Amino acid sequence: GVNEGININIEGINEGAKKVLEKTLWYITQNPMTKTSEIELFINKSNATTERYLKILRENNYIEYVGASKTGGYKILNQI
Repeated sequence: GVNEGININIEGINEGAKKVLEKTLWYITQNPMTKTSEIELFINKSNATTERYLKILRENNYIEYVGASKTGGYKILNQI
């Protein structure tokens, strides 16, 4: 199922946010080079909220953005 085997540990993140972050991470593992707009639809959050979650994942070295802003996408940094 969704999130299976994905367990992130980030200081100061509440359970609700943690679940969304794990769902986001799971989606990126399944869809390398995915776009923010696709992630947004999958987690069903606004663009601003999605960007905030992606920023948290980037800052904690779970994901990276690869390529140019128009054509690039997100991918997992380390195989989790």
